Amino acid sequence: MEARALRGREREARMEALLRRAIRERRVIAFRYGGEHREVEPYRLGLQAGRLRLTGWQSRKGWRSFHADAMEDLALAPRTFDEPREGYARGDPTMDRILAEL
Repeated sequence: MEARALRGREREARMEALLRRAIRERRVIAFRYGGEHREVEPYRLGLQAGRLRLTGWQSRKGWRSFHADAMEDLALAPRTFDEPREGYARGDPTMDRILAEL
């Protein structure tokens, strides 16, 4: 296996673990995506066409989906959230497999 591919899989595994933890602990996450700083309440992590995808609530923008492989500088923020936002429903038929969700 090529070293670069291995590093990519290791990075994905670390990101998946951090995103699962953020969902479980209801912790806001911070990251860069598309060149912008984002702070998101994570609600669902799953696989879509073999890629990790996160669904969450972003202030002033509402419900958004993010491909984990496009996130940079992912970190847990010190803030938590309590009740799910309006419009949240468990399950997502567009995901092949759900890995974690509220």
